[in-house]
Amino acid sequence: MANISINNGRSYCTPAEAIAAVGMDEIASWMDDETREAVHADLAPCTEETFLAEYLRRAPYDLIIG
Repeated sequence: MANISINNGRSYCTPAEAIAAVGMDEIASWMDDETREAVHADLAPCTEETFLAEYLRRAPYDLIIG
């Protein structure tokens, strides 16, 4: 399972914390396109937090924003 950082990898946070801090649009712009599209195909519609948690479960690497 991958982790998410919103401060360029200095620390990691939960999906809910990341969404509250930077928003899902910003997070999505940093995601692996193939993984993001696969999660969307399998889960939509769902909450942003559920989507991000599943993305991180499938992601090939940590999601580093910043």
